Amino acid sequence: MGEWRSTAMRTASDLAGRFALSSSPPSRGWRSCTMQMLDAAVTPGTAANAAVTLAVTMFVIPRIPSRPLAVAAGFAVGSILGR
Repeated sequence: MGEWRSTAMRTASDLAGRFALSSSPPSRGWRSCTMQMLDAAVTPGTAANAAVTLAVTMFVIPRIPSRPLAVAAGFAVGSILGR
């Protein structure tokens, strides 16, 4: 680095380097909390999966006015959630 910088510029650059956020997530399997919850909700056998299955079965499917559509929705939800 053959270019001259003042002490103030060097200090500002050092501070920016210390407090800058990483531009990419760590490579060891980092995922957001939302993605972790979504993964748990669609993974059979987890508590989140049981809760989502129960909620959809009790609250969403009975409110569908068309019986054939409700059956199709129940089949799709069962396939996705693994039940």
